[in-house]
Amino acid sequence: MEFRVPEPLAVLDLTMLDGALVRVRRHGNSLRPRLILSHGNGFAIDGYFPFWRHFLPDFDVFVFDQRNHGWNPRHDNHTLSQMTDDLESILRAIEAGFGRRQTAGAFHSLSATVSLLHSMRYGFRWAALILFDPPLAPPPGHRLHSSVRKFELTLSGWARRRPQSFANFGELAAYFKGTRRMRHWVPGAAELMARSITRAAPDGSVSLVCPGAFEADIYLQNSDSAAWSAIPALAKDLFIVCSDFNTPHADPPGLVSRAVQSEFGVRVVPVPKTGHLLQIEQPEKVEAIVRDHLRARGFE
Repeated sequence: MEFRVPEPLAVLDLTMLDGALVRVRRHGNSLRPRLILSHGNGFAIDGYFPFWRHFLPDFDVFVFDQRNHGWNPRHDNHTLSQMTDDLESILRAIEAGFGRRQTAGAFHSLSATVSLLHSMRYGFRWAALILFDPPLAPPPGHRLHSSVRKFELTLSGWARRRPQSFANFGELAAYFKGTRRMRHWVPGAAELMARSITRAAPDGSVSLVCPGAFEADIYLQNSDSAAWSAIPALAKDLFIVCSDFNTPHADPPGLVSRAVQSEFGVRVVPVPKTGHLLQIEQPEKVEAIVRDHLRARGFE
């Protein structure tokens, strides 16, 4: 199967507070409630199209890449703090351009962390906030603190060593298909993600949009971010859809999601037999879970 993201209904070229450019795209049904989506570290939201395409008939869908990812040009400033301010600029621009509307946020990994930091800094702005496998860092003394920090530091080291360019899209897609965490993506998703996170050179080779050093820095920042401290005040309004934390090799984001459920009463739904990229592994199953939650939050 070959996925092709449709041409957007509109594109907003937004200048952030520090001068960075972030491109926001509008898709879907402009008469319906609003759904805003973004992605995980090193990826791009177009690569999640196998998931968010299902919402196009029933939602006014806005998608955007975090700075230095996807559609966005390179900018030197690359921090969780700046991405937090970016989200506020994006929300204000969407409302200014298209009016206020019942709005849900649906954010994976990196963008889930950013959405929590945004709520701490700017207040809770959502009729529904859905987080996918958030890589939260529990504070020192928590039973998961050491394992989560080790996991993020390991990812940071890997990101600094990873290849930055490939002979073509197919080489990167083949790499995705060969890894334990990505080999269960739906057919066609590896090729789509490879196109979404790279830019082509004149000689036919492709290079990562987000440099490995930038990706690595975010893992380091995430290893001690303040996002965990946002949970108690937001617990009743959050909904987490996470990877399968019941498997023998469950990754920290899934284990953290289970801890958040037991410690703070956040509603958490694990998706059986999925890993961190659950939206691309089981898009229809995740869609059904999200739709049920949105109905419960008053989205019709």
